[in-house]
Amino acid sequence: MQSGRQEGEAHLFGRWPFSLCHVFIGRPLPGVLSALALIAVALVVRLAMGTPPPAPLLPFYPAIVIATFLGGRIPGYTAAVLAWLGAGFLFLRPGAEVALQSGAPLAMLVYIPSTIIVLEVVHSLCTSAMSLIAAKEQLEREGREQAEQKAHLLGVIDELQAIYDEAPVGLGLLDADLKFARINTALAEMNGFPVDQHIGKSVWELVPDLKNSAEPLLRSVMDSGEVMRGVEITGETPALPGVQRTWSEVFYPVHGPDGLRRGVGIFCVEITDLKRAREREDLLTREVDHRAKNLLAVVQSIVQMMKAQGTVAEFKDALIGRISAISRAHSHLSENRWNGVRLQSLIDDELTPYGISFALADEASKVVLKSSTAQALGMVLHELATNSAKYGALSTDGTVEVTCTSPGLEGDAMLLRWTETGGPPVAEPKTRGFGTRLIERSVTHGIGGTLDYQFRPEGVFCSIGIPRTALS
Repeated sequence: MQSGRQEGEAHLFGRWPFSLCHVFIGRPLPGVLSALALIAVALVVRLAMGTPPPAPLLPFYPAIVIATFLGGRIPGYTAAVLAWLGAGFLFLRPGAEVALQSGAPLAMLVYIPSTIIVLEVVHSLCTSAMSLIAAKEQLEREGREQAEQKAHLLGVIDELQAIYDEAPVGLGLLDADLKFARINTALAEMNGFPVDQHIGKSVWELVPDLKNSAEPLLRSVMDSGEVMRGVEITGETPALPGVQRTWSEVFYPVHGPDGLRRGVGIFCVEITDLKRAREREDLLTREVDHRAKNLLAVVQSIVQMMKAQGTVAEFKDALIGRISAISRAHSHLSENRWNGVRLQSLIDDELTPYGISFALADEASKVVLKSSTAQALGMVLHELATNSAKYGALSTDGTVEVTCTSPGLEGDAMLLRWTETGGPPVAEPKTRGFGTRLIERSVTHGIGGTLDYQFRPEGVFCSIGIPRTALS
């Protein structure tokens, strides 16, 4: 601690002897001893000056000054008292009697107050110097602490500024006139302008399409001082002209050091894709509900159209088979998120279990059917395959040929043909059975197409015209 003080003194006043100022403060014994030594030296000097000396008391002043300089009042007054005694001794007349020389009382009367004044002045100067040193050290310490705090704050500010600039959400600050005072990169990109082109400009100079929806809200925050959360704004910006975008925003007041509102802060997240996803989810939910009702209606219609023929087991198998055909089409629709079913996948699912080969033209292999078309065509193919396996070409060694081509006509987009040969002789039924009615109803109502259904002697022939409106 002492060395630190001395270093501070030397820095302020230079090196020795000024660094010795009050070196004995708090240590009275060394101070008193130094006073004795200084007075002894002064007395020797005084005696060496002879009798009468030109200035008899002069050698004692430096001793008092130096003693006070080194140790403060205690060594100083010790030196002063010793100097007074020494001066009194020197003012004695030679001889046996104790008597002062002529003029000695007056000299002592002047000498004693003057030494006290000199002592106090030196002590005050040293004390002031020490106070200045302590104050300087305090200022330097506070300066270092403030510099460290400033460096820390600058680091924090830089970190916050980096977070502000690189945040994936839009952040901005508007002044009282709703002009940009600060903006980060994300919000600038949403608006379609660089960051520097925003500063000092009104919001509506850059995004005029949002003025009607956003300006009243921003001014309300500025006037009332209340935070607005969950604000949803839709409009266009120059970043994507012609595209309606949606943002979820928070507007909050910004106060200055005096507590007065000086602007409005913006927190902005684009939710365009999220909103579209929600709308699509709602649409799909309604679509699934609608199609579930339609599916139940189709199943109910199938049950009502079927006649109780054969055994219960046969009736059950027939019903399960027809519902399974609907289920397979429904599975394809579900996998494609109800965006349609590829014609090739539908035919493959229905005919492969029966070993029926089929040929699709190049354009037909890429066709995608609407959901209602897929369900209806799936039931038709299942009905044709089931009847063939029971009564037609597939019940013997006959063959079934399935083709699908694009006739190039204005009416139908695709023409699907089912041709059976080599099976048992076929005759026109006297009454229209359930299978025939199901095929006719599915083609005309479910697909909206044309049907040519013939019971030729060599085998069943079925031609289905699929209109363009049935394609996805």
